[in-house]
Amino acid sequence: MTNSNRTSLLPIIISISMCLGFGISFLLWNPFTLKSKSQELQKLEDVLTLLNEKYVDSVDTEKIFDETIVEMLHKLDPHSNYIPAEEMKALAESIDGNFGGVGIRFFKLRDTICVSDIIAGSPSESVGLKAGDQIVAIEKKNAAGVGITNAEIMDKLKGESGTAVNVTVNRYGKLLSFKIQRGTIPILSVVAAHMIDNKIGYIKIDKFSVPTSREFKMAASALKRQGMTKLILDLRYNGGGVLQGAVEIADEFLKGGLKIVSTEGENAPEQIYYSSPGGILENTKLAILINASSASASEIVAGAIQDNDRGYIYGRRSFGKGLVQEDQMLRDGSTVRITIARYYTPSGRCIQRPYSGDYEAYYEAMNRGDADMFEIDSSIFVDSLKFETIGGRTVYGGGGISPDIFVPYDTSGTTFYANALEWSGVYNQFVFDWAKENKVFENPPWLSFRDFDTSFVQYELSNKIKRYADQNFQITPIDQEEFNLSKERIIRRLKSEIARQFWDQDGFYKVFNRNDLDVKAVLQGFE
Repeated sequence: MTNSNRTSLLPIIISISMCLGFGISFLLWNPFTLKSKSQELQKLEDVLTLLNEKYVDSVDTEKIFDETIVEMLHKLDPHSNYIPAEEMKALAESIDGNFGGVGIRFFKLRDTICVSDIIAGSPSESVGLKAGDQIVAIEKKNAAGVGITNAEIMDKLKGESGTAVNVTVNRYGKLLSFKIQRGTIPILSVVAAHMIDNKIGYIKIDKFSVPTSREFKMAASALKRQGMTKLILDLRYNGGGVLQGAVEIADEFLKGGLKIVSTEGENAPEQIYYSSPGGILENTKLAILINASSASASEIVAGAIQDNDRGYIYGRRSFGKGLVQEDQMLRDGSTVRITIARYYTPSGRCIQRPYSGDYEAYYEAMNRGDADMFEIDSSIFVDSLKFETIGGRTVYGGGGISPDIFVPYDTSGTTFYANALEWSGVYNQFVFDWAKENKVFENPPWLSFRDFDTSFVQYELSNKIKRYADQNFQITPIDQEEFNLSKERIIRRLKSEIARQFWDQDGFYKVFNRNDLDVKAVLQGFE
């Protein structure tokens, strides 16, 4: 056989072995073990034997098994998936909303671990770690200038609650050692909650985990005590999560007995979720923000509010994930996530985006951003997809939630230079270096966020970050005109990032949303 013939047969041989890999792993799947081997499985087993005996190279069976299962599930739908055992722990942490760790936020700068924030009440705070510290050793092993990855850093710092980890930090040239007893660290999903004025509150949820509804109720109750009668619920860039969390949050806005969502599949009988009386926000005026990256549980909340005419949806059409998954763990600790049902909004809409079997193309739509960024895509407005809200308004299925009030994507100040700054990590690193250089971590010049917000108007920092980006990231504007076009955008982002450094996500959105077109549209609608 010629080399060219062997090359042409290689994909076929690998494909056969991949199929066989799934067949054998399926037999080992304890809950669903077949009573007898079919002729097809026996044939695959024969092929694997031949490959082991005859194939020109060694075959990485484990890798082939994993890739085969993933490819097979993605042919069915874009959300069924195979999750290796080593990835399940991180995924479980995201769902549960906590992990065992030390309670710091960090990033790598010049191959050094820089502590950007200490979580309040965390083990790191209790032993005296501070924002601005640079971790140079973990368990007496050098962690600076050795090419350690973020994953390796997390692996060394995370661990079971109650266990200890030793770190050495550089604090303004002085080396300090700490023994940190790990604890349970929350992964907050309600990342911002504050009053915009004396009546309007703002809450941002960035994912739906098990504790999300509890976090939301606490945040909403606190804002009500401050006088909130109107709420902006920000679900932009929220890719979803736990269905029950979405149901419980929608329930807080709806009077009792209203449909929130229903689910049904070929092997999953219909299940309908209804609202209960006594929601804490039943009388609060509501607006929800969505965009093309709002998906799944975010769309359940938006759909329930829209179909029950409980509030208005602002922004751009959501992603369109209308499928429900269930996890089945395999014997090796890996998990098969299988789509078991579709969900339907109260009016009966299935908002699942059409899927052709091309997994990468499907998700490219989310990575590109909004499908209808500057004008409404009228292609989905067809009679077969037409439904009515409880009050008789027309809404459409067929691919996402269309907003009641469309707001075009904001491109003001957008240039190649501004985009490069935002995607490169310049802001995060510049703020850290600036704060270290000016001893802001040690002696903040502001007494409060309000003090910072009113006094921080330092246009000269835009020129400093321009030089910093050029020297450290080789990012330079084409000319002064390009820089001037983006200057206001740069200053806004810079001030927002400084606010994030010292007041976390809540500080960021307090500054950033002041010029956000979606938020402005809601404020006008509330008038």
